Amino acid sequence: MLTEELSTDMLQDAILDLLTITSASIEYITHRTHFEQTSVAIPTTLQTASAARRKDYRKAIETFVADIVRRAKDVESLVAALPSKDDSGARAARLEELQTEMLAANVEYKQALAQAEELLEELKKVLAVTVGDGTERNIVTDFGRSNGV
Repeated sequence: MLTEELSTDMLQDAILDLLTITSASIEYITHRTHFEQTSVAIPTTLQTASAARRKDYRKAIETFVADIVRRAKDVESLVAALPSKDDSGARAARLEELQTEMLAANVEYKQALAQAEELLEELKKVLAVTVGDGTERNIVTDFGRSNGV
């Protein structure tokens, strides 16, 4: 069960990483591009003030592509490691087993609670006999006589 939860969390993290890398890549590509004139008939109308040098731009795109491919493979591996639909019977059996254990633990807890309440009542009775009602104390001396104090 725990490994399934871990792989689900890992999958969510991997997908989030993939989306973050993709988003950062798109932002870089659109904000750091140096627009080129592809035809003499169509003039270049857009200029980017913070355009990267061509060599740096291509290197960044290669890095983005490698990161995206690597993370996509990670996501693919995690998806493959997730339990199949056929495993649902084993999961259901495990959940039933846990439910049975929980019910037994609950019975034990109630028994322990009842025992604690009984002990509390006994303690109250012993204290009432020992201390009395607080106005007069009965103390047994060394000789076994009772003195009212």
